[in-house]
Amino acid sequence: MTRAETADEGRETGVSSRVSKVFGCVTAQWEQLIALDPTFADAFSRFLEAAYDSDELPPHIRELLLLAHDASVTVRDQGGVALRMRRALDAGASRREVLDVLLLLPFVALHGVTEGLPLVYDVNSYEVPAATKGAYWRPFEDKFPGVHGMLAEELPGFFDSYRRLGRAVWEHSELEPKWRELALAVADMSTTHLFSQGAALHVENALQYGATRRQAAAALALTAVFANTAVELGVAALESTEQA
Repeated sequence: MTRAETADEGRETGVSSRVSKVFGCVTAQWEQLIALDPTFADAFSRFLEAAYDSDELPPHIRELLLLAHDASVTVRDQGGVALRMRRALDAGASRREVLDVLLLLPFVALHGVTEGLPLVYDVNSYEVPAATKGAYWRPFEDKFPGVHGMLAEELPGFFDSYRRLGRAVWEHSELEPKWRELALAVADMSTTHLFSQGAALHVENALQYGATRRQAAAALALTAVFANTAVELGVAALESTEQA
């Protein structure tokens, strides 16, 4: 074997190792990518590993945060959900913690209402409802002034149901509050959503609950792992076209 062949084999082994770390295996699409463009495959696998592999997050939490991303209402990556759920459980997450993450995600669908109501009503015309006064809700009121007031006055049934849903989720959770908040931050900052105002609120809450800034940064970096989907889909389509 020549020196060049040895180097190529070593690079391919490195790519496979990094991809397996992030996704658990090397798919047919990754094997094809390595064959098509080994230089890109090497660089991309390093990028994905860097986004994924942080000592700041326990392994099961990392998988739970990726689950929050992939299961979010704007992503809905069925394969990703199955992968991250299995890997979270294998890494030591409880079934309840997995469920806790999934039960948080309906709140992402609320953003259509919170962003839409100010298009209908004047946010300055509403007071903070008694139900959402106090220190816990103050950051929300600061970032979304008038929204709770509009909900309570204009959509009272929806507001009551929203409050009841929140209590059901937050009062019966095994997952630590800081991780719940970071799960919502990751869902908000998915490439398909990019709701930075909501993510800012959840990062702030996570820090209040004891998360470090490095943990928050590592959580947000996980959103970049989704870049793999574009490449795998594209390579699969290219392969299909060539076989047609």
